[in-house]
Formats: sequence, C-alpha cells, structure tokens
Amino acid sequence: MNITASPIALQDIANKLGVAVSTVSRALRNSPGIHPRTREMVMKEAEAQGYVAPRRKNGGEARAEAKQILILTAGTETPTDYLAGLSRAALQLNIALHFHFADRSLRDRLMEPQNLPPALRDELISGVVLVYRWPQAVIAELAKKLPVVSIVHTYPDSPVDVVGIDHVGGMFSLIKHLKSSGRERMGFLGLNAGTSWSRSRFAAYLEARLELGLPATMDHVIDLDLARPLEEEIPRVMERVLKGLNQGVHAWVCADDFIGYVLCKELLERGIRIPEDAAVTGFHRHPNIRHGNLPPLTSTDVDSELIGFKALQALARRLEHPEAAPHLELVPACFFPGRTTPVPKRPS
Repeated sequence: MNITASPIALQDIANKLGVAVSTVSRALRNSPGIHPRTREMVMKEAEAQGYVAPRRKNGGEARAEAKQILILTAGTETPTDYLAGLSRAALQLNIALHFHFADRSLRDRLMEPQNLPPALRDELISGVVLVYRWPQAVIAELAKKLPVVSIVHTYPDSPVDVVGIDHVGGMFSLIKHLKSSGRERMGFLGLNAGTSWSRSRFAAYLEARLELGLPATMDHVIDLDLARPLEEEIPRVMERVLKGLNQGVHAWVCADDFIGYVLCKELLERGIRIPEDAAVTGFHRHPNIRHGNLPPLTSTDVDSELIGFKALQALARRLEHPEAAPHLELVPACFFPGRTTPVPKRPS
C-alpha cells in the first residue's frame, strides 16, 4: 500500500509512535526534515502494518530530494565568510539552505512556538548549523530533535559536532612572537567564563606560556562581560591595563580583534605609544573591521570560509552516521604580523 492511504491509517501509525500525522506522511515519502531515527521508526511501523515504500510509476526509485538545512544565526550581523563557505558546500552536497537571523533578545526563547524559525516549525529541515553562541538549554532541545553542528562554539553537555579554530597553535605563535620581541611580561584581556572560544583562548594562552618557559599566572588577567556593550566595560578595563603598565606589563593579548582594536584606541587616546609603550595582539583576524587610523593589529589569520564549508560537510556526515560520537574539527590559526607589536629581536 502506498502513501496515498487514508488519513485514518496514517493516524494509526502516528498514534502508535506518538508523532504527528504529517511526520508519518513525510517519512514515508522520504521528504527532508525528518531525523534519521524517526524515519527508521516510522518505516518499521509502516512495514509492520503492511506498507511498502513508494516507487515511481515506471518502477524506478524516486530521485533523492535535496536535504534542507537550517543556518541559525544569533544576532543581525551577517557572517559573510561563514555563509560563503556554507553556500559553496551546499552546491557540492545537494543541500538547500534556510537562513534564520534571530534577535539576540530572543535567543533564550527560540524554541517557544511563537519564536520558532518557520523552517523548523514546519518540520522542513534535516539538520541545523549554528553560527555564534546560543544558550545551552536551546542547544539541548535542538539536539534532541535534529543533528546539530556548531561553528566555533562548543557545547559539552549536548551531542553537537563542532568545526572550530586551533586556538592552541594560534596562541602559541602570538606568545612566541611577544617573547622573541622582549615582551615577556604580558596580560590577557577578554576572559569570559560563559563563552567557549574565550575560555579556549585563555587556556591556550596559559599553555603557550608554560611551553615557552613563562610563568602561568592569573596576574593581569582581565575579564569581560561579553553580553554588555564593550564601551560600558572600558573604564574598569583601562584602570586595570594602566595599573599593569605601571607594573611593567607592556604587552596585552586580547581574546579577539574587536577587543584588541578598542584597546589600541583607548591607549593611543591616552598618549601611550603602540608598540613602543604597549604591544597589543588580537585573535581571529577580521579584515572587514573598520579601524580608521589605528595600526593593523598583530593577530591570527583564520580561513572563516573554510570553517563554513567544513561545517556543512560535518552535518552531511552526521546525517549519514547519526549514531557516531560527537566530532571536533579544527581549522588552523596562522600568525599575522601587524604593526601593534615590536619586531622580534635577532639572536646575537
């Protein structure tokens, strides 16, 4: 019997499995947007009731439809590099992309019916790629329904695949550069306990110091509340930075380029020369940042388009192997020599 059977029969399967009739119908039609485990469950129950998978009238198998994937972004900023990589991978993998830009104020309530992305509400999608940071409760609920891949951010409490950045390698290159420039006394600006990339970069900062024979200490580590506008944090931050400079800390490693450029601006406005009086580095270079007359920041270069490309590849693998353990893949962070750090000293 094919899927044009009466709604009552489909309702029998739905009642048996505790799912919607539309879910049963779409699973039997092999439509996108059904979790592989749900599809398998529906097919087994349908077979038990005497159903068979539909075929074309000429007897051939139906052509596979393009899988539909939701790209979920927190905030209104368009991550163009990530999206370019996602789009390039979609063409190769026969995947249709749905984009949803969620207002930051609604992130915690995304899964409420009135806030659900239309593609997710209508059960059109087979998986989700996350851009930027999302609340753990939202991730946990999403991961129960669909395969999920996160760009950069990690969620240890949920079975989420991650395509991220090699923070260890990138941070080592920065600390080695500062040490070879004679700036062994340094601080870290931008530690935020609730943000995985900030934690990872700080951990990599400590690891690099140990590897290079520098003490691993919490002295001159400045935290930031990344949920607040950075401008509101400046008075407290600059008080700590200036105190550090008076104590001989003449290099500051910032958790990302946005923070690094703000620090450069504040130092220069106070008459502090860069890099003569204070060296500054960022992390994860953003070529599109408008930094006016500020010198180019010493940082790390990351192929963000490659991250987007690999994220969709990871989701395609997850759809093929839904029971595999969560996977982490890292993209290199390569040293980028700006003009905010001294030239390294040559060995004598």
